Amino acid sequence: MKIILSRKGVDSSAGGFASPVMPDGRLLPVAIPDKRSPIRYRDLQDTVGIGRMVKHLSNERLNSWDRVHLDPDLNAHSIERQEKFQAAFGQCGAAQSHLASHQIGPGDLFLFFGWYRQVEYVKRRWRYVTGAPDQHIIYGWLQISRLVSVASLLAGDQHPALRSHPHCFGEYSGDNTIYVARKVLSFNKHCAGAGCFLSRRDALVLTAQYKSRSVWQVPRWMHPHGRGSVLSYHQDLSRWSLDADKTILKSAARGQEFVLDTSHYPEAIDWVKTLLSVNAG
Repeated sequence: MKIILSRKGVDSSAGGFASPVMPDGRLLPVAIPDKRSPIRYRDLQDTVGIGRMVKHLSNERLNSWDRVHLDPDLNAHSIERQEKFQAAFGQCGAAQSHLASHQIGPGDLFLFFGWYRQVEYVKRRWRYVTGAPDQHIIYGWLQISRLVSVASLLAGDQHPALRSHPHCFGEYSGDNTIYVARKVLSFNKHCAGAGCFLSRRDALVLTAQYKSRSVWQVPRWMHPHGRGSVLSYHQDLSRWSLDADKTILKSAARGQEFVLDTSHYPEAIDWVKTLLSVNAG
């Protein structure tokens, strides 16, 4: 099995703001804007009103009528569905080529992470808490059941639930691919094959304490010394250092998909099981 740390959601280049950690600790991933999508921020269903929150946190660069790239699509209740829900994730271009070069396929596991910051509601507006840290936090997962070519999907009559996926609208490169989730995890039959973590927990935070969000504190076993491979995009060993029982990693600013081969890092499987047991829903 391979684990892919997949960077998703609004960030400094797409949207220009961080997804919120809600006052009760809940993680609320905000997808990037996308003019090709048929879905608008106002269509996203949540008790807080995501469209209004996006307007506030983006300093009104975005509003509830802007279109949104709901991908990965992990929550059946995110929007009204015309077909039976199927959790899925789309990728294309250089990022898809990177996944293909690492032979990512059925059984492999995406761990989605993004940029988060604590928010508060003051005087009828959402705002970031003064001094709250910017952090990369793991917010969701998807174990792959199968890969579907969007070109073949649109040309045929199979997989109707996937036809509403954002990668089925607008122009994408020829390698446009949808990764469809398993119903349940192969290594935990009591856990859904895709989903979101309910709330912020220290175990889900990648960013090292008191550091910029791209400086990560990861388990000690993730250090590549003596291993048969390195987390992709991080082959430069100067990025890695040991600190007591942890490894410090200066994570790559470029790249969306960072691949870890568990045949060289078997400890990763128990790490994922621990993450899911602590906070999954």
